[in-house]
Amino acid sequence: MSIQLGLPPLDIFLFSPNQPQKIARSFFASPDTPRTFLRPISISPTTFKSTLDFQFALTFAIGYVSIVLFLSKLNASRQHKPWGFSKTSLFKTLVVAHNTLLALFSAWMFYGMCYSLYKSWPVGTAREGSDYYAHVAQMLCETDSTAIRAPGNVKSLWEEGTAYFGWFFYMSKFYEVLDTMIILASGKKSSTLQTYHHAGIMFCTWASLKYASPTYLVGIVLNSGVHTLMYSYFAIQSLGFSIPMSIKRSLTSIQIAQFLVGMVWGFSYVALKYNLGFDITEQAMTNVSDHEPRLAHGAMAGELGDGNKRIAADTAVSCLSDSGEALTFVMTTAYILPLLFLFVQFFVRSYVKVAK
Repeated sequence: MSIQLGLPPLDIFLFSPNQPQKIARSFFASPDTPRTFLRPISISPTTFKSTLDFQFALTFAIGYVSIVLFLSKLNASRQHKPWGFSKTSLFKTLVVAHNTLLALFSAWMFYGMCYSLYKSWPVGTAREGSDYYAHVAQMLCETDSTAIRAPGNVKSLWEEGTAYFGWFFYMSKFYEVLDTMIILASGKKSSTLQTYHHAGIMFCTWASLKYASPTYLVGIVLNSGVHTLMYSYFAIQSLGFSIPMSIKRSLTSIQIAQFLVGMVWGFSYVALKYNLGFDITEQAMTNVSDHEPRLAHGAMAGELGDGNKRIAADTAVSCLSDSGEALTFVMTTAYILPLLFLFVQFFVRSYVKVAK
């Protein structure tokens, strides 16, 4: 069997603060790289590194929560009267532009992630042998550009675009706090769901990107797809169109389903192992790394007669490879469970009890 169930080594859940950051060499495009629809701008290594400083996310999150608590209290003292600015045509125009921008951005990201998956998907069919499934699993699980990969997989999924989109996804979470500012400007109070959602996602996306977690794929694909629908709804609503309550209820249901599907998908990375048994040639390692390649997840290796290396065919490789990826999984799970509860609570309060 090329695919099997099994837990990863328990020692990876003992997080090391010195866990190395894994960045694909082709992630940073050179200044003369042509701009494309899926790569409209280049991200400098300096910008990337500075935004992944934990203090950057921590400072922003603390500032966000502090401002929200202060303004919510201020609105309560004003009997939740809308701010004067929120009644102007400029404010309404900015709200429409904000929601439209995020709808288009989310659609661009969803398309880009799907295209990256398409470009990275192993060539072949299931009829070519059980190893095909192992190659698919490796493509979905392996993000480290220095890890040994099957011949023919010149670039990892991370190098193919998910790292690039992952950075924009991470940065968009700091911009999305404007959702809360719009609510506060209307004189309302930011709910626990609203505040927790925006603050917590900053840390989950930070850890996912910093430690190149393969589970990041789950969050970006599902969230960008749902946000395309959600912000399109908000944009139409902010234009003054009346939308049936059934549409809003359906969107909330889709959001809840997103978390349920995401948890099942995410937990599969913990429970999944795959077997690899192929020879690695010097040509297969071209453009992968200038450093001595490591064996994926500590798999057993043997020297072949021509100097090539082989991962033993009976070695089961775990999807989660190190403590950084394990930390990301734990953080995301700890974040999603309360969020799921808050969304279900909101659904019951807004739709079930109202219907009764």
